[in-house]
Amino acid sequence: AVAAAAPPAPATTGTVYGQPPPGDPRRGPAGRLARLRIGSHTVSRAALSRLKVPTATAGLVLGVDRNRIPVPVRFFRPEPTRTALVGGTWAAQLVVLRALALSARVVVVTTDPAAWYGFGERVTGHDDRLQVHPGGQPELPAGNPQQPALLVQDLGLAATAAAPPLGAWQTRLTVLRRLDQSAVSTVQDSQLVLMQRLDGLEAPLAASTLRLAAHSEQFLQVMAHDMVAVMGDGTSRYLWLAQTEIERHFTGPPGR
Repeated sequence: AVAAAAPPAPATTGTVYGQPPPGDPRRGPAGRLARLRIGSHTVSRAALSRLKVPTATAGLVLGVDRNRIPVPVRFFRPEPTRTALVGGTWAAQLVVLRALALSARVVVVTTDPAAWYGFGERVTGHDDRLQVHPGGQPELPAGNPQQPALLVQDLGLAATAAAPPLGAWQTRLTVLRRLDQSAVSTVQDSQLVLMQRLDGLEAPLAASTLRLAAHSEQFLQVMAHDMVAVMGDGTSRYLWLAQTEIERHFTGPPGR
């Protein structure tokens, strides 16, 4: 039989079993550790009033880049935020699902209520996180950094309806099923524009509206179904939406 290896002998110098070695200056006269001394600091009331607890940034992870690194976008901000999505229900619901994960409260105004009824309850298990309205101008909940508000205008191919004014930590997402001349003003008015793969008529209009380079116009027509172009804040990015299995369960496979 092979004998089991004996454990190593304890060291004869240095710290043994977490105790300081003999003669350690931290020991008191009786061999005990000296009392730990912690200094104190004082601050004036004026300086104290300037101290603030930073709030978490409301970054919505929209997808991943070519290196599979998550890319957050400033979807909710201290100021009113206008966004547009050139795409379909699948991408819109995926964005809403991720907004709900940030504790957002969502109001959906849609001409296709059947696609949205019950979505909030299935995703969150609550019936007060997402409201669906087949028309009109419903009141948008007040937003704050911990619970922002999202208004989704999903009006199909109909003209974009007038939206209520936005406040702090409130975002409007206008879903454009197609990019045509009637939608140009919405795109130009948006601080953030998301686009799924475009066809041969939409891509040139997007390029001229957003002043994109020729290679961007071409790439917009050949992007994968699970990709989205993100235009805003002075940058252009192309991301994979990286749908999880749970998200796929609620929103289905990629499509437009």
